[in-house]
Amino acid sequence: MRAAEAGRYFESAAGTAGLIIDLRNYPSDFPIFQIGGRLVSETTPFVQFTRADLGNPGAFHFRDGAALQPLAPHYKGKVVILIDEITQSSAEYHTMAFRTAPRAVVLGSTTAGADGNVSTIPLPGNERSMISGIGVFYPDKRPTQRIGIVPDVELKPTIAGIRDGRDELIEAAIRIIRGANP
Repeated sequence: MRAAEAGRYFESAAGTAGLIIDLRNYPSDFPIFQIGGRLVSETTPFVQFTRADLGNPGAFHFRDGAALQPLAPHYKGKVVILIDEITQSSAEYHTMAFRTAPRAVVLGSTTAGADGNVSTIPLPGNERSMISGIGVFYPDKRPTQRIGIVPDVELKPTIAGIRDGRDELIEAAIRIIRGANP
C-alpha cells in the first residue's frame, strides 16, 4: 500500500474483524505513520534511538525516538503482522510501529535484526561495506539490532504447506482474527 492510499484503504476496512499486514518483504513506500496513526487512539511512542557522542568516541546516548499520532479513520479491529527472517530494516521499523496497536499480534519468525540507517564505508580495491549509524531500540530501551523483532506467536511454513501451495502464516492470521488458536 502506498502512504497516500492509507485513508481510503482504512475507510473500506471499517467494521472488519481484522487486518493482516504482511511485512515478509521490504516496503516499496514508507506508510508507517499513515497506517500506524490509524491503529492507535493516542500518541504512541514506538522506537528509541541512540546517537554517537562525537566528543567521546565509542560512547552513545539515547535521543528522542518517534511516535505515532492518531489519524482518522481509526481502525478498531485486530491487527496481525506477518514477519520472517527476510523482514529487515524498514520492515522491522514498520513492525515496531504497527505492533503498538492495542489488538496487534506479530506472527512468524524472528526478523533479520538489521534495523537502522545505512552508512557506506569505502574500502580499498573499489570495495565497500555498510554499517548502521544509529542504534534502534524499543521505547523501554530493549535492543532490536542483531536480535531482530521477536514474534508474539512463532510459526514457520512447513514443507507440506509449501508443497500444497498454502501460505500457513496467512491461514494462522485468519484464525487469530476469528478468535481461534493460530
